Amino acid sequence: MRLRKLFLVSLCFASTAVASDKVYVTVAPLVELHENIASDFPANVVPIERSLLAAGISAEITAISLRPGDEVAKGSTIIRLDCRDTKLRRDLAAQDLKQAEVQLKFSERQSARISKLAETNIASEELKDTRATELQQAVIGLASKRLSLKEANLQVSKCEVKAPFDAIIVEQLASVGTRVSVGNPILEIVSKAFDIRARIPFDYVADIQQNVSFIAQNREIPVEILAESGAVDTGTGTRLLRFKSVETIDPGIPGVLRIRSKKMVLPADFLVERDSTFGIMVANGERAKFIARTNATLGQPVDVTDLDPGTLLIEEGRFKAREGDQLVIRQ
Repeated sequence: MRLRKLFLVSLCFASTAVASDKVYVTVAPLVELHENIASDFPANVVPIERSLLAAGISAEITAISLRPGDEVAKGSTIIRLDCRDTKLRRDLAAQDLKQAEVQLKFSERQSARISKLAETNIASEELKDTRATELQQAVIGLASKRLSLKEANLQVSKCEVKAPFDAIIVEQLASVGTRVSVGNPILEIVSKAFDIRARIPFDYVADIQQNVSFIAQNREIPVEILAESGAVDTGTGTRLLRFKSVETIDPGIPGVLRIRSKKMVLPADFLVERDSTFGIMVANGERAKFIARTNATLGQPVDVTDLDPGTLLIEEGRFKAREGDQLVIRQ
């Protein structure tokens, strides 16, 4: 009878020991929990072009059709200048051209007439050469007058200042009624086309061909690399990166360039310590398994780049679970 009681007590203790080996946990695949290390750098949306629209002739401003903040399409007229004097000079150049054309026809007839007379010795060779010279001078004079008319037409075209690219007007520097000289700026414009620029430490190593985005105004916008400068600013120890975005962003907006590394990490609180070694707890079938992370630092993200994305990490219960413990996985 006493032996039977001892057996029952032993069986009870054994059952309790087995039950105590079970650990209730929840699990999730690594792919759902890992993060990529991200580095942020100040960045700006910079217009590709910035221009001062200036007068091409000395004249009075008669009209400005757009003001700061307005958008303008390439080729649209923004500024008109008083063109009366310039058009008069063009008209005079046109008249001079007509006169040169008449003079050329006259010289051609004279030269042809004297050439025939010289064949019968009625006109001298000297007179023949004189008329031929006058003809050449008339040809040169006509070409000169044509160039003068082209120049006058070019000056007339400068009476209207057009947008050289799709742009936004940012500042007005002169007003209607102001007489401006050649080169005097009237409007400042910036292009609607832009790129995103950031400066990063020259020794920073990252995959900038992918996993890069620009963050501004609560928007995260994927961007693609345009250029990576090989020149280093010795004052700041940085180099310039330029990116493009398929989404439209207003020029001038500041933001952050976020570069994500290919390295996969877990949040620092997944790190546990077993036998003075840091690591993470995973579910290997129905048993707990400890995977050491020898280079891990307490309080820092845990590098798991080498692990299979399908690895089941123990979430709830990871601090209690030990190597080889039987797991009861809860949903």
